[in-house]
Amino acid sequence: MTRTPILPLLLLTGAIWGLTPAIAKVGMGLGISAMGFAFWTAVGSALALTALCRARGQAIPRDRTHVLYYLAAGGSGFALANVFGFHALQHIPAGFFALLIPLAPMLTVVGAAAIGQERLTARRVAGTALGFAGVALAMAPGAALPAASLIGWALVAALTPVCYAVSGLVAVQFAPRGTGPLAVAAGSLYGAAFCLAFFALALGQFHPPLSGDWRAEALLPLQAVLTAIAYLAYFRVIAVAGAVVTSQVGYIVTIAGVVWGAIIFGERMGWLALPAVALIFAGLWLVTRPGKRMANKPHPRR
Repeated sequence: MTRTPILPLLLLTGAIWGLTPAIAKVGMGLGISAMGFAFWTAVGSALALTALCRARGQAIPRDRTHVLYYLAAGGSGFALANVFGFHALQHIPAGFFALLIPLAPMLTVVGAAAIGQERLTARRVAGTALGFAGVALAMAPGAALPAASLIGWALVAALTPVCYAVSGLVAVQFAPRGTGPLAVAAGSLYGAAFCLAFFALALGQFHPPLSGDWRAEALLPLQAVLTAIAYLAYFRVIAVAGAVVTSQVGYIVTIAGVVWGAIIFGERMGWLALPAVALIFAGLWLVTRPGKRMANKPHPRR
């Protein structure tokens, strides 16, 4: 059996997810609503993965167990994450948003310990504390947040990694057995699209197709394809290595997000951003460094 290349998939996923806030920020700046952008991204990505499923002769299961899983995984990790993230991105820098992403693995480890997937050690507790200290420092004047008045939106954005952590735990704990990552990714994106349609209509933010600036409309299929690729890679790594290993993508997302923010928007962080990033990365290293797993506990997706 061919061994899955974990590192290239993590690099690919992190690079795409690091670019996503910048693309969304550009699209919303051109007039597409936050929920409209998220909804059409989910729909386009789901359709792209469905086409790939059919090309490979794979069906997307639609029984009750799978549908509930799609709604839970897609609703938390994509729909709710984008409800919070995209609204906040209209006010905060894309680079600052990228600094929040490493909170996801820290929260994942705490959650994994709570449900018996991983051991919560003193090292991981210390790492989580360092990570939160780094994020708090990033919000200070002279760091990554340009104004103290944006702290409220920064806290809203911080709910995004909470959603990512929940989705990762759902993916490992409740993923239906025997279903490949491609079908799971496609189904989860359909679940996300369903949830986002509800949010968009409830918030009055539904975006009819081809009704806005052509430049913004062109970003939708681009983001859909990128999301499909990242989601497929993400679920593949989850299936092979588990939630905590997959969560190390946070390093890559953070670096890529800061770089894309600087390139596209000319964002520049203050000097306090350096110790903030150091604290965040130190915390991430402590949290995700391989440790002893629960004895003889089989991985749900193997």
